[in-house]
Amino acid sequence: MKKRLSYKFWALALAAALALLCGCSAGQDSQPPVRGDDGSDGLSDNSGGQIVQDSPSDGDGQESSTPGVPDGSEVDGAPSSESDSAGNDQDTPGDSDIQDSQNKPDTPDSTVGGGDAGDTSEPDGSQGSGSPDETVRVSNNDEIEALLVSAMESLQQPLPMDISGAGLSSPEIDVLNIYYAITADRPELKVAYSLSADLEGDTLICAFSYMPYATGTFPEGFDGVEVESIHQLIAVAQDHITGGNPVEIKITNREPEPDQMNSALRQVGGGWLLCSLNSDATAITYSAPYGLTVEDCLSALAETQELADELIPQLITDDMTAMERAQAIYAYITANVEYDQLYYSDPASMPYASQTALGALRDGTAICGGYSNAVKLLFEMAGIECYNVTGSYFSENHMWNIADIGGQWLWFDATSDRGMSPEYGFLRFALTQLDTAKYSWDTTSVDILTGQSVS
Repeated sequence: MKKRLSYKFWALALAAALALLCGCSAGQDSQPPVRGDDGSDGLSDNSGGQIVQDSPSDGDGQESSTPGVPDGSEVDGAPSSESDSAGNDQDTPGDSDIQDSQNKPDTPDSTVGGGDAGDTSEPDGSQGSGSPDETVRVSNNDEIEALLVSAMESLQQPLPMDISGAGLSSPEIDVLNIYYAITADRPELKVAYSLSADLEGDTLICAFSYMPYATGTFPEGFDGVEVESIHQLIAVAQDHITGGNPVEIKITNREPEPDQMNSALRQVGGGWLLCSLNSDATAITYSAPYGLTVEDCLSALAETQELADELIPQLITDDMTAMERAQAIYAYITANVEYDQLYYSDPASMPYASQTALGALRDGTAICGGYSNAVKLLFEMAGIECYNVTGSYFSENHMWNIADIGGQWLWFDATSDRGMSPEYGFLRFALTQLDTAKYSWDTTSVDILTGQSVS
């Protein structure tokens, strides 16, 4: 009997111990997981280093990384993750991540938006580029154009483009044509004066060259004549024309557009030499018309100046007002210069000088360019600020003048007044306005030269 009781006692004791152990284990499993401050669920297995995830979202509702896809890897050519402003990965798990990457090229905001092309270099206008591993997929010419425009507007380099789905037959040529169309439509973007395009597999890599004056970054040691305004640009071009050699300039004002500066430079050269900026706007160049040399043109300009030097004292006295000086010069031109009718009857035989002041002052024969250049030269020698204006008169190409007389900009068209005199009255002398039904011109160019809006 004692023996049986002893066995029973030990059996009861063993059962109690087992119950106690099971109760402790059950209590541990009932405790909820505790998340750490970093959003992890705190259920790391110290022995294996694996993390048990009980939810695809962290405490902020942001979706966690795709299981089985390492951070930074690409899914179907697109990065599997992006970083928000705080640097937190915002990956979408599973199939939605792949779907999102496939949809991106069809969405304008994903192909161009967010300022990707404009945020790739320093604010000082340096010609930076995006991450070399970052490629933007494009599916048509409009998306390529948007990327190029975004880069050009911010003086940056465009990101490499995956063009596998863009359907381009000759990518390097096609993108250049897109670039030419952009600059034709928006001439202010010509500060991106050249574009190189290279194809590496399905990736098109484009690079702009920007005019240094636009970026503010000139070559090290560059020592050009400083130019702050369009009027100063004209003066520098005029001062250096006698040599006929390019003059290096350092434009310090980022506002003028390349076309505006080239238009202004046409005021220099007297119709003989074409003055213009070089490709990157770091020099003024002088070139001769077809069939002539720079030396021929310089000789013609020197002869013209000699004739003007002889004529001015005959027409102008010190006691004349600005209006009286203008009228004396204008009357001389209209009375002594005939229109060169070869322009209509046999233009191939017309002397080139008829387009210049030399034709008017030496030969007494000119077309509108000769009349206008002669008025400009003589007005300036008489102390009157004067510019040539190109445009049309009754839809025919024409050139005439605008001049500052006593602080007021007035119009002069000696070609139309040829044969007239002060006694019988002029029709196109010192007009405050032009009839826009007859005349048309580039108002922006004229307004820049005069510093005000002129009708």
